Amino acid sequence: MNASTMRSNAHFGGLLKPVPGEAFSAWLGRGLRAKSPAPFRRAADCLERWGIQDANIPCSEEALKDFSEALGLTSESLLRTFSLPSDWLKAPAEERRQFCMACLINDFCCDRQPTSRIIWFYWWFTVCPVHGLLLYEEDSTSAPTALVSFLRNLSFAGWRLSGRIERRSNLGRDMFKRLLLMASAFQEWYLASVQRRTFIIGDVDLAASVAEVELVMADVLAIIGKKRSYPVDQRSYIAQLLGIKSWCSLRSDLSPEAGCEPFLCLDIREHNADIRMAMFALLGLFLKLPKCAHIWYLGQREPNNWQIEHLWRGMLCDAVRVPSYLAWFQQRSGCWCAPLRAHFHYLLDR
Repeated sequence: MNASTMRSNAHFGGLLKPVPGEAFSAWLGRGLRAKSPAPFRRAADCLERWGIQDANIPCSEEALKDFSEALGLTSESLLRTFSLPSDWLKAPAEERRQFCMACLINDFCCDRQPTSRIIWFYWWFTVCPVHGLLLYEEDSTSAPTALVSFLRNLSFAGWRLSGRIERRSNLGRDMFKRLLLMASAFQEWYLASVQRRTFIIGDVDLAASVAEVELVMADVLAIIGKKRSYPVDQRSYIAQLLGIKSWCSLRSDLSPEAGCEPFLCLDIREHNADIRMAMFALLGLFLKLPKCAHIWYLGQREPNNWQIEHLWRGMLCDAVRVPSYLAWFQQRSGCWCAPLRAHFHYLLDR
């Protein structure tokens, strides 16, 4: 446990101590089952009184004060301990079904109820920074239920736990491991950028707000996650990278004449964790994040800008659809702020 966590937990005297990074809703749920649940019951009553369906959504100052008094804590302690990284690509409560099973197993081994971390609630978060594992998708939003299901499947399949975790992260496959490391590097960069409210790539400050940068990233992701490439029967680039022999979730039965939008990834939730991981790995590459580029090009000292731009143009290339992917992307770029259009001009060039 680090020093900041120890300082934070010092304010929780008499209460169940939060796990580092724990979601407020998960902590509240654990508290309701603790030996001294009264403060947590009062907090749950506050949720009902304020009509708050998702305890992890930022609330008004009045509601926050109500929660604080119910729990016997300061508002500052609650905000510092359970702060949200952002609102970008946050899954709705009923779809928060991805977990790091190694973290949940560690919870169990530490004799505490397995609990959800707030960072798992985001679609852009796909790799556990502690264990380096791809998050595991389950049918339940409950961490204890997900762990039980995971262990039951292990037992049914007759696999050792360590072997199952290695299989899930595909550590034996060089490309998968490279994408995993790149996705983790993107997460690290994005989280640090949101926390300091400044986006820096290399030695360049993008001079744009969080929302403005997120808009650009969403447009790039729409291209990266497109279902298929031209011609019609060609797999998408991600399907090729991940060795998906059929189109799977990347499949679309539309004809090229349908235009480009039906083939784009306008809702990232339509893809599973493996594909989302690869999407954010490539996003880091196309943004020219140095760490992502070094991993992609196997440690080259300087990112290979020409090769990155050539790969991006290949993803935009389409000879049939009208409008083309490039035309759609250029049109979307009209909503970008001037500093970002200037910095990412290479994404718009033919």
